[in-house]
Amino acid sequence: MIGNKLTALYCRLSLDDGNEGESMSIQSQKAILENYARNAGIINYEFYVDDGYSGTNFNRPSFQKMISDIEDGKIECVITKDLSRLGRNYLESGAYIEVFFPKHKVRYIAVNDGVDSMSAAGLDITPFKNILNEFYSRDISKKVKTGKHIRAASGKYMCTHAPFGYIKDPEDRNHLLIDEQTAPIVRRIFELALEGMGNNRISKILKKERLPRPAFFKQEYFGKYFDNIEGYYDWTQSIITRILRNPLYKGDMWLHTTSKSTFNSKSRGYIGTHEREVVQNTHEGIVSREVWDTVQEIMNRHSKVRPSNSGYENLFRGILKCPDCGRSLLLHTDTRKKCEARLASYFQCSTYRMKGRSACEQHRIEAVDLEKAVLEDIQKNAKKAMKNPESFIRKILSGMASQSTENADKFEKHITKLEAENADTDRLYIKCYEDYSNGIIDKSRFQLLSAHYAEKQSQNRALIEKYRAEMEWSRKSNVDALLFTKNISEYAEIKQLTGTMINRLIEKIEVFEPKVIDGEKKLKIRIHYRCVGAIE
Repeated sequence: MIGNKLTALYCRLSLDDGNEGESMSIQSQKAILENYARNAGIINYEFYVDDGYSGTNFNRPSFQKMISDIEDGKIECVITKDLSRLGRNYLESGAYIEVFFPKHKVRYIAVNDGVDSMSAAGLDITPFKNILNEFYSRDISKKVKTGKHIRAASGKYMCTHAPFGYIKDPEDRNHLLIDEQTAPIVRRIFELALEGMGNNRISKILKKERLPRPAFFKQEYFGKYFDNIEGYYDWTQSIITRILRNPLYKGDMWLHTTSKSTFNSKSRGYIGTHEREVVQNTHEGIVSREVWDTVQEIMNRHSKVRPSNSGYENLFRGILKCPDCGRSLLLHTDTRKKCEARLASYFQCSTYRMKGRSACEQHRIEAVDLEKAVLEDIQKNAKKAMKNPESFIRKILSGMASQSTENADKFEKHITKLEAENADTDRLYIKCYEDYSNGIIDKSRFQLLSAHYAEKQSQNRALIEKYRAEMEWSRKSNVDALLFTKNISEYAEIKQLTGTMINRLIEKIEVFEPKVIDGEKKLKIRIHYRCVGAIE
C-alpha cells in the first residue's frame, strides 16, 4: 500500500540500449511508469531520469539524487520499467533491492519483470534476472570493444580529436589528413632532434621562435588554460617526447594505448610503448620513415650519454665507440689550453677515464682531428656516389658480405629445384606405403625408406629457408645501398659537418688506440655508415 510520501519513477537509457528501439526510449519509459502509477492510484510521484548513463555505473546524477531523497525519508516507493533500468551490475543491484530499500522501508517495483518487493515470489527470481542483465552488459561491452579493435586494426582513427599536426578528413572522420597549420611545427621538432639536440634545447628553441604548443590550437582551452599568453610558447620536455616517440608522424598508428581490466572498470590502464601494437601505413606521415627511425636512435643514445658542459658543440654525441671495451668515448676539455673550446676539446674512452689503463687504453682523439677525418671521408664517398652510382653501389655490396655476389635468380632456381625434389619424395613415400600395405616390402624396409625420405625432405627444407633468407638479405642490401647512395650524394659539396648530416649518415665511429708505424704515430678510425656498415 502506497502512503503519502513520494513515489520515484526512475528512467535510465544508455548507448548500450540503442538497438532496443523506441520501446526503450526515455519517453516510452515515462509513459509506461506514469500509466502504472495512475492505475495503482498513485498521484504523488516524481520522475528521476538519467539519459546517456551506463547501467554498470551507479554514479549517475539522478540516481544519486533519488538515493539521497530516500535517505532523507522523502521516498517510500521506487518504480522502474524493468530490473535493467535500475542497473546491470547484479551485485550492486541486489544490494539496493535486498538491503538498501528494505532498510529504508522503500517498496521496489519493476513493472515488466513482475517484481514487487511486497511479494516474496517476485523477489525469488530477481537475483537471476540481475545476473542475466550483467551478462548482457558484458556481452555488449565485448562486442563494442571487438568492433573498435577491428576498425582500429584496419587503420581507422578512433579517437574523438585529431592529434597535433593533423585534422580529421571531412569525408571520413576516421581518417587523418595533414594540418598545414600545425604540421610545420612537428617537422621543426623532428629537424631539431635530427641535429642531435635534446628535448630541453628543443623546447628553448621553440619558445625563442614563438612556435605555440598544442594547447594553443585547442579553442576550448584558449584564454583559460594559461594565466598569460606566454604559457602557450612554454614547451615541456614531455610534450616533445610524446611527439618524437609517436609513430603516428611517420604514417603508422598505435592500435591501443590504454586498456580496461574489466568491462565495468572506471579507470584505464596504461600500455607501455614497447608493448603496443602498431598498424602501418594508415595515413600520410608528416616526416619520412627514415627521419623518424633515425630520431628514435638518437633519443635512445641521449638517454645513455651524459652531455658535456665544455662549450664545444658535440656533434658526435653517442656515436663514438671504443673497439676494445665497447663503451662510449666522452667529450673532455683540456683546461690547460688557453684557446677556444673546439681546439681544447678531445674524446676519450669512458672505461679508461674511470678505471685507468689496466681496464682499457685511452683511445684519445682531438675533436678537430676527428671532425676533419669524418668530413673528408663523407666528401670522398659522396663524390664517388654522385659521379658513378652503379660502381659505388657494387663496392658497398661487396663490402657488406660475400653473399652479395649471388643473385636473386640463382636463389630462385635453387628453391624451385628443391621444392620439386620434395614433391617427388612425397610420391615415393606414398608408393612405398602402398607396397608395404600390399605386402611387397616388409616393415623394417618400409621404416628404413621412410626415415631416408624424411631426412632428405628435412635437408631440402633447411636449404630452402637458407636460400630464401639470402634472397631477402640480397633484396634488402640492394635497397639499403641505394638509399645510402642517395643520401650521401646530397653532401658532395659540403664544407662543414652538421649534426643532421652525421645522424643521417653515420651509425657509429670506432676510434682505435694509436700505433707507431715506421717511426710515426698513426691513429685509425672506422666509420660505420647507416644501412651499409664500414666502407673500407
